[in-house]
Amino acid sequence: MLTNLIIFFISVDILKLWPNVIAVIAFLIAGTQNYMLHHMWTFNKMTCGKKFTFFDWFKFSLTSLIGLVINIIILNLILHYYDVPYKVIAQGCGVFGGTAFNYLGSKYFVFNAKDLQKQ
Repeated sequence: MLTNLIIFFISVDILKLWPNVIAVIAFLIAGTQNYMLHHMWTFNKMTCGKKFTFFDWFKFSLTSLIGLVINIIILNLILHYYDVPYKVIAQGCGVFGGTAFNYLGSKYFVFNAKDLQKQ
């Protein structure tokens, strides 16, 4: 989340780039970082001794796309209806909104113990 918000703040609030494009770029960068952190830390009991794979990263990214949709919807609703002093506030709300879904998707789809044993 911090990586996403830093990229967004610098790019949108300081450099004045387009919020939706930067939200997607920040999502891709932070998402890859999150996959690695989940693999090494959050779900380490299920991934112990297993290497990073493109397939698992791809499943994680697909799951996270729904979180990105939630993020973009919340971001745009806040930017449309409220005059926030920094757009990163709206992005923070959007990222927070997608976090619960991303965790559940990771737990039950990406880092599912049964699927990891098959690989």
